[in-house]
Formats: sequence, structure tokens, C-alpha cells
Amino acid sequence: MKKRDFIMIIGGLAFIALIVSLSLLIGNQLKPQACGCPKVISQNFLWLFIALAIIFVGSLLYYLFSLKMDTQRKVISKNKEILYTILDDDEKFVIKKLVESKGEIQQSEISEKFDKIKAHRVIKKLIDKKIIDVVKEGKTNKVILKKELREELI
Repeated sequence: MKKRDFIMIIGGLAFIALIVSLSLLIGNQLKPQACGCPKVISQNFLWLFIALAIIFVGSLLYYLFSLKMDTQRKVISKNKEILYTILDDDEKFVIKKLVESKGEIQQSEISEKFDKIKAHRVIKKLIDKKIIDVVKEGKTNKVILKKELREELI
């Protein structure tokens, strides 16, 4: 059972308890009294009613937001698939390596699989496609995934 379903069950139970307590309150208020004095609602009953209402509304909002997050995850996964279809195998390797290392690697790590010239060419293609940036750090280069892609891929 997903967390969302569990929270929705709790919200449903809170809603049922809310309706029952509301019907008891209304039923109690409609009974005639012999003395004619107004009935006073118990403070504990009022706090229970407010707590149940907050639990119900909170679970409903959580459910709606989680549905929205699921649709966003589906869109992100489709975007990943599209990105990987436009890349060749060497570029896919570099992107996967970047994703594994949280978006930043040294160019020398790419050169371990390819020779230096091929690594430079693959990196150049990814720069031209505006997928990565390269930052010089002394004698080495750091390859960094673009911020927008980093948020989606990692």
C-alpha cells in the first residue's frame, strides 16, 4: 500500500467521524429543553471537530499534490527518454557517468573510456547541444551537467 493510499484512508475515516460528530451535534441541539435555556457546546467536542476537519483537509491536499507530483514524474521520465534518443552511444555514456556522480566529473574520468581526442570531441558535441558546461580547474577540466538537466536527471 502506498503512502498516499494510507493517508487517504485516514482522511476518509476522519471525514466519516466528522459527519457523525456533526450529526450528533445537530441532533443534540434540536432536542427541546424544559427550562428554555440555550445549550452549550462542550469545548472538548469543539476541539475534536476542529482536529477532524484539519486531518480531513490535510489528507485531501496531500492526495491532490501527490497526484500532481506523479504526473510531473511521468513528464520527467518522458523527457529523459527523449533526451537519450537524440544522443549517440558515446554521449549517453558521458551523461550516465555525470548522473552517477551527481552532475560533476573530471574530464580525465571520461578519458578513461575513450582516448583524449575522442573524449574532447564527445564533450564538444554535448557543449554544442547545450547539455553540459566545462569549467577549467588548473590543468584539468570539470564537466558539469546544466542546472536544468541536473534537476531533472538526478
